[in-house]
This record gives sequence, C-alpha cells and structure tokens, in this order.
Amino acid sequence: MVVYFQKVLNVKIIVHLFVFCTVIPCAFSQNVQENPLVSAIIEDFLENSDSENFDFNTVFENLSYYYNHPLDINSATEQELRDLIIISESQINAFIDHRNKFGKFLSIYELQTIDSWNINFIRNIVPFLTIKKGFDELYKFDWNQFYKSGESDLFLKTKRVLQKRKGYVRNEDGVSPYIGDPNSFYLRYRYQAGNYFRLGITAEKDPGEPFFKDINKYGFDFYSFFIHGTKLHSNINSVTLGDFTVSMGQGLILHNDFGGRKSSFVMNIKKGNRFIRPYSSVNEVNYFRGAATELQWTDKLKLGVFVSYKPVNARLDSDTLDNTDFERFTSIVESGLHRTLSEKLVKNLVRQYNVGSSLKFENKNLRLGLNYLYTEFNVTFQKDEELYRKYIFSGDYLHNGSIDYQYQRRNVTFFGEGAMSQNGGTAFTNGLLISLDRKIDMSLLYRHFSPQYQVLNANAFADGTLPINEKGLYMGIEMRPFSKVVVSTYADFWKNPWVSYRRNGPAKGFDYFVKISYILKRKLDFYVQYRFINKQLNQSSETEVYLYAPVDYTVQRFRLHLNYKINKVWEWRSRIEFSNYKKESLSKGVLMYQDILYKPIAKKLSFSARYCIFDIESFDARIYTYENDILFEFFIPFFQHRGTRFYTNIRYRINNFLTWEFRYGNTFYTDNNLIGSGNEFIEGRNRTELKTQIKLSF
Repeated sequence: MVVYFQKVLNVKIIVHLFVFCTVIPCAFSQNVQENPLVSAIIEDFLENSDSENFDFNTVFENLSYYYNHPLDINSATEQELRDLIIISESQINAFIDHRNKFGKFLSIYELQTIDSWNINFIRNIVPFLTIKKGFDELYKFDWNQFYKSGESDLFLKTKRVLQKRKGYVRNEDGVSPYIGDPNSFYLRYRYQAGNYFRLGITAEKDPGEPFFKDINKYGFDFYSFFIHGTKLHSNINSVTLGDFTVSMGQGLILHNDFGGRKSSFVMNIKKGNRFIRPYSSVNEVNYFRGAATELQWTDKLKLGVFVSYKPVNARLDSDTLDNTDFERFTSIVESGLHRTLSEKLVKNLVRQYNVGSSLKFENKNLRLGLNYLYTEFNVTFQKDEELYRKYIFSGDYLHNGSIDYQYQRRNVTFFGEGAMSQNGGTAFTNGLLISLDRKIDMSLLYRHFSPQYQVLNANAFADGTLPINEKGLYMGIEMRPFSKVVVSTYADFWKNPWVSYRRNGPAKGFDYFVKISYILKRKLDFYVQYRFINKQLNQSSETEVYLYAPVDYTVQRFRLHLNYKINKVWEWRSRIEFSNYKKESLSKGVLMYQDILYKPIAKKLSFSARYCIFDIESFDARIYTYENDILFEFFIPFFQHRGTRFYTNIRYRINNFLTWEFRYGNTFYTDNNLIGSGNEFIEGRNRTELKTQIKLSF
C-alpha cells in the first residue's frame, strides 16, 4: 500500500489539491442531502439493493420541503412523521405515546426524554421539527389565498462527461452510434401552496438522446406532470392528476416508495408510506399516469382508488408462422435511455393499463387494509424458456390482491401482509417491533414467498428483488448501553426453494451485520461496522450447468467512519472501508476518503469537497460511497480497479430568489487505460463530470 500511495501522488493530485485549497475558504450552507442521517440511509439502501438506477428526487424534495417548513411536533401526524424517512416506526410510536401521555411539548429539548430518541438522532432530526406558538390554524382550502400563499421553484440543470465516449465517435459515413449530443438537460418547475396544493412539471434529456430532432421533435425525451391537492373537502383527503406513485401495505403487490429494507438502521423494516404521492422524479418506469384520489368515508374508514394508462418501453417479438403474425413482448426495458437505433426502436411500444384500490380501516390500535391491483397490456407478455422463469407471469393481464394489518399494544407493534396472485400463488410477511426497555429495541420479520407467486410492481422486505421464491427470518437489535454508545446488529437467514437467476437449484444464504457508534454531543460521531454475507451461485467453470448445485460465496465489508465538527462552521469526515469477496478465488478492496465541509450561517457562497483513494481488485468486491451533490441530485458510485477520485460542490446564493450550483468530479485510474464498455467506453485514465444548476424561487 505504501508503494501505491507514492504512485498516486502525482501531478494530477497536486492540481486537485490546488483547486481544493483555492476554494476551501468559501462558506457552506448545509442542505438536506448533507444531513448525515439522510445520506447514511440512502447509502445503505443502495448497498443492500444494488439499485443504481433508483431515483431519489422525490425523497429529497419531500425532505427539503419539511426542512424549509418544519413540522410542528404538537400537531404532526404519524403519516407526516413517516414522510421523514429518517424516523423508524418504533421511534414514531414512542413519540406519539409520549405526546398522548404527557400532553403538548413545551420545548424542543423535551425530545430528549422520549424512549429510543438518542441525542445524535435528535441532532439530525431537529432541522425538520419545530414548535409553533399560538393557536393552531385550522385549514380550509381557500382559492382566494391560492396565489398569495404559493411558492414557485424553477430548476434548470445541465451535466456532461468531458471525455469522448465511443457512442459519439463518427464512422466513415459520419454516423455515430448515439443519435444525440453528450449533454444532459433538465427542467423542473414546482408550485406549492402550503401542504395542500402542488403542481409540477419535469422534463429531461439524457446524454446521447436527441434534442428537438429525430424522435424528440418536441424537445426533451421525457416529460412528467402532476396536479395534487389535499384536504379539498371533508370527505376528500387528496386528488392527483397526471403522474403519481402508489404504495400499499408492506409492498407485496405494489410499492413505489422508499424504505423497508436491510440496513444499518435495523429497526427500519416496516413500510408505511402514503397511498398516493405525486411523482416528481426522472425515473421513466417507476410511476403511474392518470388519476388518483383518497376518500375519507368515516373517521375510521378510507378508500383510495387510482386508474393509470401509460406507454412502456418493451422488446417486441413477432411470430409469423402460418401467417398468424402473432405479436408479443418478452421484456420491459427499464433504462429509460433512447440514444441508439436499437434503444429508439423499443420506445413506447406497449401500453400498460392499471386500476387499483386500497380500503383502510383505522382504530386506535388496529389498522387493516384491503388492497387490489389489476394490470393489463395491449400486447401479450411472453416469458422466455429459461427454467428459473417457469412461474414468471405471462399473458395479457394480471390480478393481485392482499390484506395488510398493524396492531399496536403499548410498546409492541405487530404488522404484516398476505397477498395472492390470479394463479393462486401466495406471499406472506409478518413482523414485530418491540421496545424491551429504554435502552433496547428489537425487530423481527418472517417472510414466505412461494415460487408460483406472480407480481410486477412489488417492493417488499426481501433479499431478492421481488417477493417470490423466498423464505426468510430477520432479527435486528438496537442497544444503547451508554449515553454515547449505540450498538445496531441484525441477522437474516433465507432459502430459495426453486431455481433462480444464476442458481440452477435450490439455494440458501445468511447475512450478519453489526455497527457500533460513539456519539459525542455536537462534536463527534464515530462508528465501526462489519457485514458478512454468504450466498450461493452456479459454479463459474461448469460445463453441464444443470448437473451442478450452486456453491457458496462470501462477501465481507468492514468500515471505519468519523464525523468531527472542528467548530461551528467546519466539519471533517473520514472513512476507510475494506471489502473481501471469495468464491473460487479471492478478491479484495480498500477505499479511503476525506471530506471537508464549511458551514457558516447566512453566507452566499458554499462549499464541500472530497478526496478519495481506492484499490479494488474486482467488480464483486466493489465498494459504494454516497457523495454530496447539487440540490435534488444524488450520486452513489461504486468503485473497482485502482485510482483516485476528487469532487467539489460550490453553491452561490445570488439573492433571495436565485441560486447557482456547480459540481466538478474526476476519477483517475492508475492501473487501467480503458474505462467503461460498449458505447460508454473511454480510451484513457480519466473520467470527468461537470454539473451546473440554477434555481429560481419566487
């Protein structure tokens, strides 16, 4: 390692350090994305789901609103607290129980007396909470105040990779694989009147896609629009027109929102998001388009319904045998990219129609939900003949139904969901959250997903992507043995009864995790964490693939992380992480980074930066890291090979209405002259990204 560090200390590092030192005196104003708890939750989600394409714009937008309009802790509802994804279900229950028992809070400092609310958690959550003085204003939607109370935000963003990629290189005929230019353009407008009315327009062009030409004669490649109103009438909780997301129960049939997976937040295993949420992201798959409403029939009974009709990118296949010209599609294309001729040909080829409903009964301690989803395609979906896809859905339409529940008794919360698809396949999940005492919380979850269960839009707690072909038991414990120490640990065991992707037989696995944190109030946050994963895959060298059972492989990750507040304005963050992957052979990895943040109050110019060194032998040993980014943008790259990375974010608040942001990021490889593959291939050692964004508020 010593030799390696000497090699990377070259001219490029000197240039980076010069840039770093030149702009370091800039003042920094923290935003939501720099909240350590928010970044840790999202980083954990990516590490455990490998969902590199998941778009967190909606998460950031929602948190940003509460950051600028904090919740009154004396009137905040359970659902509003769930909107702040950084509060677990057990912490919400403890909060509500405390408020019911002792009455309204007199001071924000009283949060320290709530069970399971440690001081470090309170420090991260306080920016989203407040206590309003005087009488609570009872809301009644007033169109006369619509324009007076509204706030508008307009975002204009562009980004680009500076190095030339293979997709933009022209051949002898002057034609390149990519139809468009290498720039990305993004436009987003939001209008919001309190918590009760929102309107949004989003437009995006990805790098390589045409702009105002070819298939995009009207400008951008993707457009999204919504109108959302809440509490419009005593019996109408919400109405949404345009694009929206839907979440039901524990995600066994449908869940477009965030949360409820394995992470270092071992108590965050229960999903509890809003049924309908307006869609403000640029992910071109994970949404519905149409109309949705949630009706309040009685104090205890709610009904949510929606209807959606939207185009879907898909690969079509025609069977012309006997001149039947039977047309089908074999897969849904989820990348959202339309840069090449082949990508252009799959755009909007299939139409998807959805109808869904959720009937909810809520009593003081008991909540029940009856959920239904119908999906229909205008072209038949035909699975391929792979053995692991034997039970995968095929056909024109699919019915799914489920019943979910939650029951709370003092310090114990029971929750779960049971679902069935039209072919009789079933899926069940049942969980338990319990506060054993003020210093110990425990979570349990058992799931049983049959191989025959068919579903398209599910997002449940599971080791796999979908809740199919899996049996598992999870147990998590959070302990606070001392005032400054938190210990979080979980163990998860599962089996796959039927063959699955890259597993030619039944398989099993287990996952262990432990994290020990030391928190010194307003000064220091240090943690060490270790994770061990044992799974099974086919042998790499097998010849007759179905004659071999899956073999074990292991992944180990060890991390040391330090957040240190030097003073009121300076913050220092350091990390070193090791990875180890072993199957037929062993591959290792190590990554180190150093962040510096400067965060004085009421300054126009802001700054953050990171310098990172990595040496990772294979893709299987890759390491993820969360990077601070411009507002409503996230970047969580994974690293392999050997090299360095540097990035810097600069934000300048020109006035109360206009803010400019800029980001520079560069990855330099010391052991590789070729970066990427396919049309993203770069010949060289550097990959440099530039982003800039203007935000206009009025």
